[in-house]
Amino acid sequence: MKDGVLVIDKPEGLSSTKVVEKVKRKLKVRKAGHGGTLDPFATGVLPVCLGKGTKIAQFILEGDKEYQGTLELGLETDTYDVTGEVLARREVPENLSLEDIQKVFDEFVGVIEQAPPAYSAAKLHGRPLYKYAREGLKVEKPPKKVEILAFEALKFDPPYVEFRVYCGKGTYLRSLVHDVGQKLGCGAVLVKLRRLRKGPFTIEQAVTLEELKKKSPDEIEDYIIPISKALEFIPAVTVGDELAAKIRHGRPLAISAVANMVRLQKVPQRPRVPWLRLLTPAGDLVAVLEYPEDLHASGYVKMVRVFS
Repeated sequence: MKDGVLVIDKPEGLSSTKVVEKVKRKLKVRKAGHGGTLDPFATGVLPVCLGKGTKIAQFILEGDKEYQGTLELGLETDTYDVTGEVLARREVPENLSLEDIQKVFDEFVGVIEQAPPAYSAAKLHGRPLYKYAREGLKVEKPPKKVEILAFEALKFDPPYVEFRVYCGKGTYLRSLVHDVGQKLGCGAVLVKLRRLRKGPFTIEQAVTLEELKKKSPDEIEDYIIPISKALEFIPAVTVGDELAAKIRHGRPLAISAVANMVRLQKVPQRPRVPWLRLLTPAGDLVAVLEYPEDLHASGYVKMVRVFS
């Protein structure tokens, strides 16, 4: 079986970890891991890294995400979604319109501070928050900055709102919906959620677990995205074979050398992803390094991952 990334269309009701276990059993691979958790009730794009593909999971985890979902107004639960215990029910404002909802959505576009839900895998003192919550302990993790790139209200059929959101890493959609409900003054919970994109991976590339069961190993290999292709969302510069060999053996690379490569090969400066790929003239992946914030600085770049 090839090393790389298999994009699964995760079904409702399974944890991301359970999906990975099913993929491992089907493909008979020893090493596998997912590139970004989906809650059990959520569906959609779940990148599963296979074999040596697990070495690039850290890059996939950082990618932007696109979702389509449904929220219910007038309801609050302890999990911020429809699976939780009901804490309150409130009247939805009678004259509320799709335009009114969009105005509230617009307030969340940009860099915002967001606290994770109590029932989440976010950790405090090395322990997932959901474990504290299940024990009846009320703990709060300090909010962190996340980025909402776009937030669109698609349809309003009271009390339900269909929406689409494009966001950066670390965003909790349940918290986003909860905060929208607080702004509207009536509360809101997440009812449905489908991930359409995670980093460079889209729902069009995904295969369901049911489809996976029916396919032969050769057919499945056609769905596995090679490591080099899976990282194509990271800008790249080409280095000579001699320098590539030296880098693979631990030679440091000066920021000034990277600056020259970026300038001569016309690479966009400091894109949304904070990395740069190094490729051989044949297109083989040599390394992923931190894209220097200041290309005029002295010193050496940090190699995040070197590939043999």
